[in-house]
Amino acid sequence: MGAYLNSEKTRSDDPILIDIIRKRFLTPASTEPYALSEHTVQSEGQTKIVDEFFKQKTHGVFVECGAYDGEFLSNTLFLERFRAWTGLLIEPEPDNFEALKKRHRKAIISNACLSSKPHPSEAIMRQENFMSETQDAENLIHDHVSGHDNYKIVQCFPFYSILLAANITTIDYFSLDVEGQEFNVLKTIPWHRVDIKVISVEYKHVKEGKMGVNSFMEDVGYHAYGEVSDVSGAFIDTVY
Repeated sequence: MGAYLNSEKTRSDDPILIDIIRKRFLTPASTEPYALSEHTVQSEGQTKIVDEFFKQKTHGVFVECGAYDGEFLSNTLFLERFRAWTGLLIEPEPDNFEALKKRHRKAIISNACLSSKPHPSEAIMRQENFMSETQDAENLIHDHVSGHDNYKIVQCFPFYSILLAANITTIDYFSLDVEGQEFNVLKTIPWHRVDIKVISVEYKHVKEGKMGVNSFMEDVGYHAYGEVSDVSGAFIDTVY
């Protein structure tokens, strides 16, 4: 499957691709009680801005890319628990995804990474950090993965492909934090085919920087609404 999809540069809306993602890379929302390490949600700045923007709206739809374990620093858990939102959580790192499954989030979850191209690809990951696309350099897999247990090859799909597989194209809040590939992922989105109201983008590791992301977002019809960071500088997000 991987060799065919990644070498043929399959279109992001290819029906076979969508079916593969739906059957193999999506897990339905859990119906079991939450299994969280904390009984209260420490809402971060992104959540506060989104909640205020939507005036405490209930039953909204979110997509969080870079969901980690579904709890720590989650941008969507508050909305899910206290505003009855649901949606899609995407986490590429296998160990993090296993932890995410155990939280029993009330949203579809996916163990896939977002491709930086408008077609499927493979990527090398070191722990939680996105390392490199591999479709143009097979030797990269040998050089970085062979004999190194901390490197993993993960399957990546265009963001739009995963949305189609999950039957989600209207999104209230899209949280994007994918370790430096945010700008490339944004460029793959067919903006005329999706309706995304609010987006937060982590730009600390983006080589184009804040100005590059802002310029692109303005080109596709968005304007900066606010900025969020923590005191340590671990993350810096702009909300559009």
